[in-house]
Amino acid sequence: MRRRAYLWLGLVFCLTLVFELPARWLVAGFGLPAEGVNGSLWQGQFARLGPVGPVQWTWRPWQRDLQVRLGFQEQGWQGRLSGWPWRWQADLQALGAQPSVGADYRLAGQWQGSIKLQGSGQHCRAAAGSITVADLALNAPWSLVLGQGSLAMDCRQGWRLSAGLVRQGQHQMSLEADLAARQVQVDFVLQADAGLTPVLRGVQWLGPEDTVGQRRLRW
Repeated sequence: MRRRAYLWLGLVFCLTLVFELPARWLVAGFGLPAEGVNGSLWQGQFARLGPVGPVQWTWRPWQRDLQVRLGFQEQGWQGRLSGWPWRWQADLQALGAQPSVGADYRLAGQWQGSIKLQGSGQHCRAAAGSITVADLALNAPWSLVLGQGSLAMDCRQGWRLSAGLVRQGQHQMSLEADLAARQVQVDFVLQADAGLTPVLRGVQWLGPEDTVGQRRLRW
């Protein structure tokens, strides 16, 4: 009887340790650039994680459910992953305005919409929805109107992200990224007097007389 009592106490002690694992273990284990770490591994918060913050999460591994909320460029975002690794579902949703940590640059514009994914294991089987912004602009370190932006996923041929940026009479840009292969192609058409023209020429994406270009990048 005494042995059972000791085993029971040992089990309770171990479970208590597991459920109270501090969130800072994430920082130490993965080398995350996090500041202001609070809470536990299962429910915690970072005041800052690189260029984003605050970051809040709730993880229920016994229910295979992870929810994350964060602030980025004065906008709130919410993500959820459930059912992984078998038949999983994931979604990313743009929320309303939210105070967030500062960065070397500052974007303005209210993103709206959501993207939903379904899959199994490492494979994405279906994608739906999009996230858009009507009046994206760069406010710092200088001012530049960027126009209408959009984000969408396509799972028909792997993990593919599509993005677009259009400002009537100024520029039109499209991005196609293969996330699994870690490569992206950017195509752009600009007017000679477009605000983005000197920027792209400055980073050598565009020749001195060119107004049409393409770049392929890997990471």
